[in-house]
Amino acid sequence: MQTTILQMFKRKERDEETQNVLKIRKTTPTDDTVEAQREEEETQPEEVAAGPSEATTGDASPTAYPSIWKEEQYEQFKQKNEWMYAHNGRLGCTPCHDVKDLGVMASRGVNIAIQWADGKIIPAGQSRDVQLSSLRKKIREHKNSAAHNEAVKILQTANKDILLNMNASSQESVFESTAKVFMTAYYVAKNNKPFTDFESLIDLQHANSADLGRVLHSKTVCVDIIEHVSSQMKKELLKKIIETKSKITVLADESTSVGHKSTLIVFLKASVDGDMEPIAFPLDLSPKNMRQLSECAHNLDIALRRIGKVFSVRWVASSWRAVSAVWQSYPALAQHFREASEDDTRDSRERAKFKGLLSKLCSINFLKSLALMADVLTELKNLSEILQNRKTTLPKAHDIMTTYVKRIESFNRYPGQHAVDASQAEEVMEFKGEELRVGRSPIIDSAQFIRAVADNMKERLFTTTANRAQASVAANRKEAYNSLINQMAVLNPDNWDHDNPRFGDNEVRALCDVLHVNQQEAHLGFTEYKASGGRNIPNKMKKLLMAVDTLSPSNADCERGFSTMNNIITEYRSKLTTKNAANLLFISSVGPPCRQWDPLPYVKTWLGKGRRAAHSTSCMARRYTEEESYFSPLWKMWK
Repeated sequence: MQTTILQMFKRKERDEETQNVLKIRKTTPTDDTVEAQREEEETQPEEVAAGPSEATTGDASPTAYPSIWKEEQYEQFKQKNEWMYAHNGRLGCTPCHDVKDLGVMASRGVNIAIQWADGKIIPAGQSRDVQLSSLRKKIREHKNSAAHNEAVKILQTANKDILLNMNASSQESVFESTAKVFMTAYYVAKNNKPFTDFESLIDLQHANSADLGRVLHSKTVCVDIIEHVSSQMKKELLKKIIETKSKITVLADESTSVGHKSTLIVFLKASVDGDMEPIAFPLDLSPKNMRQLSECAHNLDIALRRIGKVFSVRWVASSWRAVSAVWQSYPALAQHFREASEDDTRDSRERAKFKGLLSKLCSINFLKSLALMADVLTELKNLSEILQNRKTTLPKAHDIMTTYVKRIESFNRYPGQHAVDASQAEEVMEFKGEELRVGRSPIIDSAQFIRAVADNMKERLFTTTANRAQASVAANRKEAYNSLINQMAVLNPDNWDHDNPRFGDNEVRALCDVLHVNQQEAHLGFTEYKASGGRNIPNKMKKLLMAVDTLSPSNADCERGFSTMNNIITEYRSKLTTKNAANLLFISSVGPPCRQWDPLPYVKTWLGKGRRAAHSTSCMARRYTEEESYFSPLWKMWK
């Protein structure tokens, strides 16, 4: 199960390592690399290489290993060379593919053979005998090559975690300087700083005599470090969720803010350790990963439930602020329209426009309609803010929505405060010092408007269907929603029928079926729960309650993610890729503060993959260009 849900991160990591290998270093090809490249260019078109996880293991299919081999021959070579894998008639090296770059372990002139790492080794020659001899030679030479042996050692070091047991003084220095570089990159991501600030922060720390090594100082490395940290955090988080078998809710919303392209933001809500309250965190911005998550959840028998219309809460805060501003600034607006209508510097058409606005603003019908809108929008604004609270559960949201529908319906019998103020102004034909007139402005039918708002809230909020669903589908989904709410209601002690000892048993069983919770265990826990009068929650009952709390009543977390993205993707960073934006969003949203974050575990996994340390001498250090500036004479004076 763990392999299933982490598969997308493994594939992404392999693809990104393939793309980054040329950025990390300039490859010095060996003899077998040049020969394999020449043969590949002559015989095969360029294509994406397959990794070892995609290659054939065990019983090989006829298309997996080279066609000049028989299955017995392939098995024989595979037994003698466990590091070898086959895919689409080509051979590759698993250690070289996983390591890609020898990093701190590299010696001068020794580099990974790209053709072996990418699984593109094919036989050379025309006849079968020549091709067999060519493959044997290539396998033998690669097996004995220094680069292959070094890659095997790196993987053994990473698997056995013996990095900490190496030379204590030198290794401590490597970890310490590299950890400082990691902390700097993490600061950039956590505080929504541009990648270009990374180099400036490195220079600042060098000026303060901090030892940050000689490499890993470019903005490109900052991108790689942030991606590595984000990927490791997500892996640990998903691994923990799988181990505890926690229920998850998938929240998804669409945005066009990433490079002006339609992008799906995906959040997961789950209890990380099975005991704590469910937490929502951003997973990715890729629609592809949304599909992969659905497949993984299906394999894990996890129900991904979307409480449809509840997700589509329309945030009305901006509309309420506009109406409230008109109500509060009524005298100032009237004064502005009056002065503009009498301003001789304006043309007659513009003066007539402002005169018409003043006439409409001071109309009693407009004031009463404005008051009605202000009362209704105030209730909707309050409801929206409550639904955005992270601690609001689905049963609580249903009760709150029911209450606010009744509050809005009550305006027909009990007018709101704004409506009362408008009625008092109508009696004296004056509002906030401005004289009112009857006018010809149409007035909103308050009873019809209030009824329409309440009906729309019931239609849109109390269901699990989409806006444009067919009538039959909408009816079925609304019935399913009501059934779900009734089943959850029996978990509230205030709703219990104490005269019926078996009260709620059927609802609990049905709820367990919906949320895939053990019926027997939950039924025993519910019986104990009722026996205690709802004062003590048995352990057998906690899984069901946790599954209910995991359901999200709104997409407020996605909206918060969009707000964070607006801080990350500014007008100066509009070209930021979706992948980098997803990594920055994750760290910025859920990453711990810099003072509480320990970079050492991420440094060890970084070095365990064969990446360079800050003190590495196997590559060129960052070059500083001394540019002459207009103010250079002043700088020299101040040295």
